[in-house]
Amino acid sequence: MNTVNNHTAIGKPAGRVLIAPRAIASIAAAAALQTDGVAGLTDPQGPPFVLPPGEARRGVDVHVHQNDLAVDVHLIVQTGRSIADVARAAQSAVRAALSFTLDLPEPTVNIRVQGVGGR
Repeated sequence: MNTVNNHTAIGKPAGRVLIAPRAIASIAAAAALQTDGVAGLTDPQGPPFVLPPGEARRGVDVHVHQNDLAVDVHLIVQTGRSIADVARAAQSAVRAALSFTLDLPEPTVNIRVQGVGGR
């Protein structure tokens, strides 16, 4: 029997929960798209065009190292908006969504503004 923090574990652990990077990217993309001032997400490998909402997850790179999660969100800011304010708001929204959904304390969220355009 194992004793951990005054709790007794009987038997074997329940198992692991594995979350696909694609699912993590979808969560991050949805949060970014809901941020006021974000025109859309863009594919980091292509020209800076807004991806259709169903493909927005392609604008997010997911990096997992041991128990640390980092995402790079490639977005386009609406014309006439403060790039810094929109980027900070998107960063906060994505971090909150990932923290809540994945039960992670502090995922790293990097915002990469690829351009400015309308919506």
